[in-house]
Amino acid sequence: MAVSLKRLVVTVLVVACGALGAAVYVKGVRFPPPQFEPPPVTTTTVHPGLDYRVSATGAYVQASDAHGVRFRAFAPQPKITVAAPRDAEFSMQLENMHPRARLDVKGAEINETTQGLVRRLRGRISPGATVALKWRLPDPGTYRFTAIGDTGGAAELRWALKRSAQLGADFMLHLGDINYTAGEFPRAVAALNSAALPVYVAIGNHDFHDAGRSVHEFFTRHIGPRNSSFALGGVRFLNLDTAAFALPSSMGPRGQLVRDLPPLADDSGIREYVVFTHKPLSDPRAVQDPGYAHALGSREARWLQPELSRRGVGSLLAGHIHIATEFEREGIKTYISGQGLAHADLIVDRPVARILVGEVAPGQAVRYRWEPLAMPFEAHCSPRGWEVLQAMGKSKALAELREGCQ
Repeated sequence: MAVSLKRLVVTVLVVACGALGAAVYVKGVRFPPPQFEPPPVTTTTVHPGLDYRVSATGAYVQASDAHGVRFRAFAPQPKITVAAPRDAEFSMQLENMHPRARLDVKGAEINETTQGLVRRLRGRISPGATVALKWRLPDPGTYRFTAIGDTGGAAELRWALKRSAQLGADFMLHLGDINYTAGEFPRAVAALNSAALPVYVAIGNHDFHDAGRSVHEFFTRHIGPRNSSFALGGVRFLNLDTAAFALPSSMGPRGQLVRDLPPLADDSGIREYVVFTHKPLSDPRAVQDPGYAHALGSREARWLQPELSRRGVGSLLAGHIHIATEFEREGIKTYISGQGLAHADLIVDRPVARILVGEVAPGQAVRYRWEPLAMPFEAHCSPRGWEVLQAMGKSKALAELREGCQ
């Protein structure tokens, strides 16, 4: 009897370990803290009560309630389809839309109103019909974007958004870390929603976990997906999640997105791939302590670098390191634009921080250049800026800044 019980216990443990191992292999594990790979965002939903079904490309569902369905765009030219088994009125809200994007409708009469980056739509759908909504920029082959990360979610982020608009950008790629301190996530959402241009955000390590706590659900609920892709004017942009360690490196939504990416020559109408993410694949600085290096873990980089290279990725935009620099390794040109807090300005006591600008024109490779971030002194209102001044013994400047931040 004892032998049988022991055998049963061993069998149960073996089966449990096997099931856990299979789940890890299929789903992937993220850490810190240890957890199964979080699910991707939802792009399809059925409205409760009215039974109409909405499905989006380039936007994801934030809420579906009595007020309708609310989406947030993570691409400049999203598409939404609506279908219903019976006659129904529907209403939707679409956030993070370029003010110049124009709606093309098939299958219904739609009333659309625009307020800043928000579109509100109302319409009626006939039984069995499908309504197709598609937004298009007037000249999608010629546009400009900025890229910068590590802003936090307070005054520095608001300045980066304002500076991007000053530079004539059609959208901004945020390279992660908008949640350095408690309360920054809600402030960041408010700043993004009141900006003059749409922003597509890569999740940073501070946006994924905070002192061992998972906070990524707030990010995906209010800001964007952790992995996504969009094409505009012959350029395909890939937003890859490098915020927390992944095991295995090739699993989860990131691995699926990379595996589904065809070689550049086979991607019809696309001439260039651009990856934007938080952590670079390698740290260009001469760092003696490997534990101090700010880059994707070596195990993940050994998988991701050749996968991107084989598919023809030409450039990778990253933050995480609070510098502005560029370098090339294994055929991929990396631009690190991580001066969103502009601490370099405080350290040398003059404006030196930079923001990356990308220019797209028909039939040409993306042209990059650096522009001054030109952050005013009073925009350093985050506690991290105060810490820099305090560490440098600049008590007078610190007092002036704190007074200006009231």
